[in-house]
Order: sequence, then structure tokens, then C-alpha cells
Amino acid sequence: MTKRALIKQAELNRLAAVVKRNNITIEVEGEGYTIRLHPHAASPADQKPEEFSSFAEWQAWRDRERRLEASRAPEPERDPTWDIPWGDIPPEPIQPPLNWRERKAMDYLVARGAEVRVDWYALKDYGHHTQKKLEERGFVEASAETDRHGHPDQIWLTRAGAKAMRDQRAHRDKYPCL
Repeated sequence: MTKRALIKQAELNRLAAVVKRNNITIEVEGEGYTIRLHPHAASPADQKPEEFSSFAEWQAWRDRERRLEASRAPEPERDPTWDIPWGDIPPEPIQPPLNWRERKAMDYLVARGAEVRVDWYALKDYGHHTQKKLEERGFVEASAETDRHGHPDQIWLTRAGAKAMRDQRAHRDKYPCL
């Protein structure tokens, strides 16, 4: 047979509410046992991880510790080039901006150099429309000789195209947030 509890759970809850509300310590003695209820019992912040009685208490303690660590961490140094307001950044030198096909062709040609002739087929994703747009900008020139499909034999980057791409890179280096 089991022995009846000294204090029922409901009585403990009522006593804990009184302790908390009145900020007092209560002791209950009975049959050789003493039960003390303190208003400022150890909070999870004061406990060590080994003293927790449940996983939820440990998680709450861990989350609180992480928040405190983040608040104690020094603020990183900020790079002033990344903190430029959008309104203060001038437009890019190449206007209207190059589309991805034009940019890919220009990067390929810039890597080869200005006035260096390249086979038309060496450029990927490069067609008549892209060639026409770059020629209108004055960035590339194409040879007059064509193959049986109407493609020029060779294409090359002009000095104006090389200068525009240098200016574009300098602008991107100056404003890395773009």
C-alpha cells in the first residue's frame, strides 16, 4: 500500500502563488520533512545545464544564452563603400545596360584584347541580333567576308568597346553594392 502524500499538488500550487504574490518564504513541516518555498527560486538563467529537469528548460536556457552572446558581440566594422545610399550612386557608364548575351560576348572579347580578331563561331550564345546591337554601340566590328550562312568570318573588339568595359569595371569596383 502506498502512503498518502504530505501535501497535495493543489495545496502546493496555492502556496506557491502566495509566496510569489507576497514575496515571502513559506516552510511546511510534517512527519519529519520540511518543505520550503522561496519567492526567488533559481531561474533557468541561474541554473547550469546539468541541473535542468526537462529538455524544454534546457532549450529555453540555450536560446537565452545565444541571444545574450549576440548582444555581447562587438559590432563588425562596416565598409563605407557598401553603405552608399542608392540615390547617391551614379548610373553605370554603359547605357542602356548590356543584356546577358552582350555581356558574355564582351567579356570573351575583352579577355582576348582590343583589335584581336576572333572566329565568329568561338562566341557562344552570339547571333545576328547581338552582333547588330554591339555594332550599333560601336563596341565590335565584323569582317566583310561571310560564310554560307551569312555569319562573318571574324569579329573583334574595338578600342571604344575596351574603354567602355574598363569604365564599367571601374564603376563596379567603386560601387560593389551593385
